[in-house]
Amino acid sequence: MKKELKIIKCNNLDIATSCEVQYGEQDKTAKEVYYPASFLIYVEEGVLEVHYENKIHTYPKGSYCLVRKYTAAYFSQTFSKEGKLAKSYSFIMPDEFLRLIVSNYQFDKNLRPIGERILELEPTQQLTSIIQTIKNAVDKEEDLNTEQLEINIEAALKAIINANPKLAILFKEFSLVQRADITLFMNANYMQKLPLEVFAIMCGRSLSTFEREFKLIFNTTPHKWILKKRLQLAYSQLVKSPKRINDVYLEAGFEDVAHFSKAFKKEYGVNPSEIKRLGIEPVHDVSLS
Repeated sequence: MKKELKIIKCNNLDIATSCEVQYGEQDKTAKEVYYPASFLIYVEEGVLEVHYENKIHTYPKGSYCLVRKYTAAYFSQTFSKEGKLAKSYSFIMPDEFLRLIVSNYQFDKNLRPIGERILELEPTQQLTSIIQTIKNAVDKEEDLNTEQLEINIEAALKAIINANPKLAILFKEFSLVQRADITLFMNANYMQKLPLEVFAIMCGRSLSTFEREFKLIFNTTPHKWILKKRLQLAYSQLVKSPKRINDVYLEAGFEDVAHFSKAFKKEYGVNPSEIKRLGIEPVHDVSLS
């Protein structure tokens, strides 16, 4: 599989583009998501499925959906039959950006809260036109005017509200301060190379509160927990996939093979090469789940 993920950072939000091409028999990829910011997704190729609780939300080519922050869901993309391609654009919208969108909006006093965590949007002509403009700018990859991109995305969100004024309250709800479920958040995001201070902020807590609650939940420190989770991932990859050690240690988030080998042997008592050769099934500590 060929997979390309590109992140474009604007002043107040990020744009993520994902393009995947499948050459084997498998026609679907899946990943767990539990993110600290709400995001808007545009599906350009393939079919996106969002598995949330006991329901599957399906979004074919040309669809738009909004996902509320701290929504624990599985996202899978089915590749188009023609080109074995899946492509989507995600517009990651921090609370501050959404507050900016609704700051001068005059809300109808009769608007009721919208409780949905995942919401499909009507692909109106105005929204589609704006998104296509953003998509074209992102795909060119050169001389990107991030300020203009952000202005376009702001216009896209306002176009959503204009098409359905009832959704205005949704963006206000999305921007409210919330605290993440630390267990869900860390299991979905432990591969991110971020300082603990940033993990704490993303969970809606101060660093001291984050560390205290983390220790109560996992009975260990965040650093030790993250290291063990990455070693577990590496162990599984070594046993269950044909990948080489030099590929596995990078995918598990280690900077160099020497550090990886030393940490691996300290944790499991053997070198990664021995695990690869013997194919011993991993036994994981249930307290990390």
